[in-house]
Amino acid sequence: MTVAGRIRTVGTRFERTLLARPGVEPDTTTRVTWLQGEQLYCDLRQPAQLQTVAAPTLARMGIDDLVTLAGQDGFAGRLLDRGEYVEWERAVTLHPLGPTPDAGRLAILDAGTLVEHGVFEDYTEHWHIAEVSPHVDEYLLEDVDTGATAVLVRVGDTFAFARGRDRVIGTEPLIEQIRGAATLADAQALMDCEIAVGRVHDGRWSITASTLPYRVGDALDPSFGDETHTRDRAFDGTAVTRRWRSVDPTFRSRS
Repeated sequence: MTVAGRIRTVGTRFERTLLARPGVEPDTTTRVTWLQGEQLYCDLRQPAQLQTVAAPTLARMGIDDLVTLAGQDGFAGRLLDRGEYVEWERAVTLHPLGPTPDAGRLAILDAGTLVEHGVFEDYTEHWHIAEVSPHVDEYLLEDVDTGATAVLVRVGDTFAFARGRDRVIGTEPLIEQIRGAATLADAQALMDCEIAVGRVHDGRWSITASTLPYRVGDALDPSFGDETHTRDRAFDGTAVTRRWRSVDPTFRSRS
């Protein structure tokens, strides 16, 4: 995609180097990866000082573990060109949607950096161009069994995968919903989604970062055909294969 008629973002892995907001200390440490396909994108954001959550499954997590994981952010969907700015439409999101669209104006800061200025919020972000590849795959998917949405983007040897929940959550902040859940199981279900990034090597799609820490080191290993299959873990940690159908057949391999 060439956004706002000027800047081509397709086939790029961006790493954020700066978030600046008025009256707030600039953030230069949060680990943020934005992977951009032709139209689909995936974005994972993890604080540098994120506390370790050692629980091996969601079913073994307590409230404090869940609150810690809710300190992350991530979302995926389509990047929409609105002319003067772009909008990151969210098909999958860790946190409830905000009151305004996620929209920014992009400009070239230097040969290796884009700068983004918020449209509906006052912020500035700097994005380092970490990888560019003409080999792009992207898929917008729906779980055959649950109806959950997923986004899969691959740029060169980097991939990003976002799996949405199989239920609708409230509009209150996620941490408030976790703390206010009627049961521990209800609180755990609020985190039953995943935004992950990883690398492809020798045919293995290895997860290197995820909103679910026990997934790091696992293989996603998608297989493609009439259905797309991905490897995953169930709520209790049991190995499962998720079955996906294409939501939009125009999203496919473009390598």
